[in-house]
Amino acid sequence: MEQLGVSVVVPIYNPGPFVRPLLDCLDAQESVTDGFEAIFVDDGSTDATPSLLDHWCAAREWARVIHQPNSGWPSKPRNVGIAAARGEFIFFVDQDDRLADDALARMVGFAREHESDVILGRMVSAGRKVPAALFRRTVPDAWPPEVPLASSMTPHAMFRRSFLDAHGLRFDERARRLEDHLFLSAAYTAARRVSIYADSPVYIHVARTDGGGAGYARYDPHDYYRDLARAIGTIVDAVPAGRARDAFLARWVRRELVGRLRSDAVRWLPPQRRDAFFTAVRETMLSALPEDTVRRLPAVWRWPAALALEATPDEFLRADDRLTTTVRARAQNVSIETLLARDVAADTLARAREHLAPDEPVPLARMAAGRSRALWRRVQLTGLRALGRTGGSLHARLVAWGRTPIVFARQACAVAAPVAAVAASAAAIAGWGAAAPVLVAAAGIMTTFLAVRSTSGWPTACRLGLALVPAAILSAGSAPGIAAVVVTAGLIGAAWAADHRARRTDVRAHAGARAWSRPGWIAAATAVLAAVEVALTAVLA
Repeated sequence: MEQLGVSVVVPIYNPGPFVRPLLDCLDAQESVTDGFEAIFVDDGSTDATPSLLDHWCAAREWARVIHQPNSGWPSKPRNVGIAAARGEFIFFVDQDDRLADDALARMVGFAREHESDVILGRMVSAGRKVPAALFRRTVPDAWPPEVPLASSMTPHAMFRRSFLDAHGLRFDERARRLEDHLFLSAAYTAARRVSIYADSPVYIHVARTDGGGAGYARYDPHDYYRDLARAIGTIVDAVPAGRARDAFLARWVRRELVGRLRSDAVRWLPPQRRDAFFTAVRETMLSALPEDTVRRLPAVWRWPAALALEATPDEFLRADDRLTTTVRARAQNVSIETLLARDVAADTLARAREHLAPDEPVPLARMAAGRSRALWRRVQLTGLRALGRTGGSLHARLVAWGRTPIVFARQACAVAAPVAAVAASAAAIAGWGAAAPVLVAAAGIMTTFLAVRSTSGWPTACRLGLALVPAAILSAGSAPGIAAVVVTAGLIGAAWAADHRARRTDVRAHAGARAWSRPGWIAAATAVLAAVEVALTAVLA
């Protein structure tokens, strides 16, 4: 069997229109020495994706799709892709992300030049967080702490196929979370060379325009932290005590352990589920982390980690609130016992201090830099406590919006834009000539915002035009008011419902690949629509 340069393995499950940019970027790839292939492993999709991929791959000799019953997680599709791959290297890509047009050619050339087993290409954000510090410079032989390798524990990287086979590295199909941590911790410690390529963009992490993946964490903390303990064990066993091991462990404390407890996503869970997280985190820290880990953490995490081990959930959260709502300048010479006297029992603080150096200071970096930051945090906490039942659907939505403000903005605009269009019709009927164009312009601005970040921006702008046609016609006042508003609302609602259904069931209806490259056209279209409405209102009123 002829060996190719690289195999791109993509697990697929119900991506809807969000797979289109990936397909287009694969079509646009520059020539790769020895060629490349794309392997899509469809994990039992129930939308139109299987048909789309069958037709798309049939027209490209370098692409193929493998269909399998739903396994429930990307681990098995990735393993199936590894088994089917013919490339010297394997690049794992998610279905709603993209690659730069020269990504494969550059990564293969770089990996061959430096004889790398694991190669992380520069990640770029399209609405999602990426470990920017990791890609400040190209490093042929990367290892912490000089390179923050632990900041990337996702499989969106390129691996030498012979390296994976030699060490039996595959994704754990039993894990329903953290399969990437298990895989990467083993890969990092087994590789002869891990390389960072940062000279040009490689992997684009794309935020779903429907807010996918931004809500509450719906997983069992017992299973989650059991698998995290396994990943930690891999690092502890393979990496000698020292700065490199400290860097890996600090990352997990910051992101998965103590940092998870202080996150809004856990804080506002129903008390029973919240307490289950605290118990699981404490057990994992005690069983998986070396005894001196807390003392070796960065200063900002030492006291929070010690409190996570000893305080009750309520004490821990009160202490965190006290720290984040205290202005840093006011706590320069204050002891932790004085600062937290009203929030944490004295014996709890005494036990927590046993995990630290006797003179461990207050974590000033955890505190608010100024009065405005402290006030804003107080407002957030007060609002979330006042609105809705803790752990209820309203809290879940508020927390999701707080973590991803762009999702809140998009969802608000998606509701407000059609409402503004209906209101424009009503204003025209009522004879409020000045209000109609203002409302039309508002609807145009909001829908332009939605269109620019959509995978189908031009159709989004066109739908706005169709939604505003009734408002323009009604400027003549030729139809009964109430009936016209009802009809207009019905038309707009039908258009939005049809679009919602099309996005979920027919990916072929959304061929737009790079709407973010056409914001000028979208803005121009909506501006013209607003101008037409202004003119009609002036002429026909």
